Amino acid sequence: MNSINLSNGPEGLSCDVSLVSSVLICVLFQVTDIHISKFFAFSRAPDLKKFCLTHLTNIRPDFVIVSGDLTDAKYADTRGSKQFIEEWKLYQRTVNDCKQAYDTTWFDIKGNHDAFDVPGDFDKRNLFRKYSEQGWTHPSSYSFTHVKPYGNYTVIAMDAAPIPGPRRPFNFFGYMNKERRMKLQDLSQQAMNSSNMTLWFGHYTTSLIVDAEENNIRNLMKDAAYYLCGHLHTLNGLLTRMYTRHNTGTIELELGDWRDNRLYRVLAIDNDMLSFTDVKYGEWPVVLITNPKDALFTSSKEPTYRMKNSTYIRILVFSTAKIQSVDVHIDDKWIGLAHHVRGPLYALKWNPASYLHGLHTIKVTVQDSVNMLKTVKQDFSLDGTVTSFPFLAKMVLTNNIYNLTQCIFWMLILIYIVLLLMLRLLNNIQVMFIQGQNVITRNVGHFINIWLLRLWLVTKIKSLYWLFTLFTLYVAIGPWFIADVLEGEVGVLFVWGLYVKGTLLPGCLAYLYGIFHIVLFNIPLLLMTGYIIHYTRQMSQKHHIPRFHKLKHIYIPFLSLVIVNTLIAITEFPAAYGSKAMILGPVRTGSIFVSFVAYHLAQKHALAIPAFHKVDKD
Repeated sequence: MNSINLSNGPEGLSCDVSLVSSVLICVLFQVTDIHISKFFAFSRAPDLKKFCLTHLTNIRPDFVIVSGDLTDAKYADTRGSKQFIEEWKLYQRTVNDCKQAYDTTWFDIKGNHDAFDVPGDFDKRNLFRKYSEQGWTHPSSYSFTHVKPYGNYTVIAMDAAPIPGPRRPFNFFGYMNKERRMKLQDLSQQAMNSSNMTLWFGHYTTSLIVDAEENNIRNLMKDAAYYLCGHLHTLNGLLTRMYTRHNTGTIELELGDWRDNRLYRVLAIDNDMLSFTDVKYGEWPVVLITNPKDALFTSSKEPTYRMKNSTYIRILVFSTAKIQSVDVHIDDKWIGLAHHVRGPLYALKWNPASYLHGLHTIKVTVQDSVNMLKTVKQDFSLDGTVTSFPFLAKMVLTNNIYNLTQCIFWMLILIYIVLLLMLRLLNNIQVMFIQGQNVITRNVGHFINIWLLRLWLVTKIKSLYWLFTLFTLYVAIGPWFIADVLEGEVGVLFVWGLYVKGTLLPGCLAYLYGIFHIVLFNIPLLLMTGYIIHYTRQMSQKHHIPRFHKLKHIYIPFLSLVIVNTLIAITEFPAAYGSKAMILGPVRTGSIFVSFVAYHLAQKHALAIPAFHKVDKD
């Protein structure tokens, strides 16, 4: 049996073949969402260069993955967007400086910011193609196989940035057209025939990629053990560990950004099993347990049975200072001190037969010569027992956000239209009134009844009924605006799609805007109009109205709604696409006119509705 002596271990202690092979563990790096900007946060690129000098030279990965948003591509107002050559040249210089510090291969891919205002993959405005590491050779998706003495490992880079790439905000979702899908299918098939393990990486989470074939993008990568991505920036700190396992068995690992959080990921493949840790720049030591691997990331696509037959716990430890001790506990029982094997690898003999059933917890505490401490804990299992991913992370990563927003939008439209129609067809609103049996239910019932009455009054004015119905239908099917969504290229936005350069890109983010428009404008205006009608009818029966009463109850609420929507109309889309988006914007700009028309009709016809004394007095 092949063996080596442990440099700091007991005399004569030897390692089996699995440990010898694992001395050649494949180590990789991932960084995402760098967002190099010419307008603000000028430390992003210099910090990345320092990171290369201090971390890359220490950890020495086989290669580096950069999963999109290499540059920021936004103006100083953060609303306008375009590709800035200064940002791309700085990215290129930074990568070159990093490669001088430690010569390794960088594999990068476009993010949505790298595709702002980019008409096509081979257009001169596609600066990714000229200034990125892989863009000239691979303007879109590509793959590479990393060959080691103990196996081949294929990494597939998935480009899902929309092409043409509109200016922000309407490329927040990724888009997979038929041509790109076929290319990725070919790359996946080639990898399956020749690799020990296949990894995919891309910018977008799978929950934010729309497939033109209406297939689930996860089925496309079903042979991948892991998918590495970024894009969501830890949801502004809400989810710093965003991971999940899909039904296909692929594990998706979203990494927090470099832009604000200075996060990076160290991955290691040990005996064809992948382990990783997400680390903040500047934190030492970095500790990664590779055997036994974390039960949370148990994969059916990895030979996890090998852990049962292993003879050593294996740990990678990186630090700028000398390592003093690597202390190991399992299930709160001290197992011993791991011994240095070679490079960053530490090992400790163990008996896996003692842990064959259920979940167990391994804890590793590392101390270096400058008294920096790092403790890592993770569950493991040798019988296939797995732990659950956090609910919110699963919800964000496993849902199809496009289908979800589409469903919510059309449900809102349907409920809105059907409710108005039902109320219009109803001659006696009292049949829908709630009769409470006690004080609480009577109060709740009274509140609901009042608003049912007010909505019913709106539908009894024919012109108002059709105004609200037709405008809501227009939001659902008509163009929202016509504007230069690409520089020099006019596009038309519908809620269900963006038409530009002869291509229809799915609506995606527009559905979310549509939801907010219905919730923040259509519904409030409907309620406000009903209130105005009811108020006018009530006040007509009174001989004396207190001073400023109408100002407080009608003018201030109504004008507040109008002012908010006016600000949105003149700042939202025009800031991104120019004044044309406001002038030719029937939805946002049209909302202002709809508001005043609704107010006028409510005042004009409020008293024309036949008297309904009991409910009018409530």
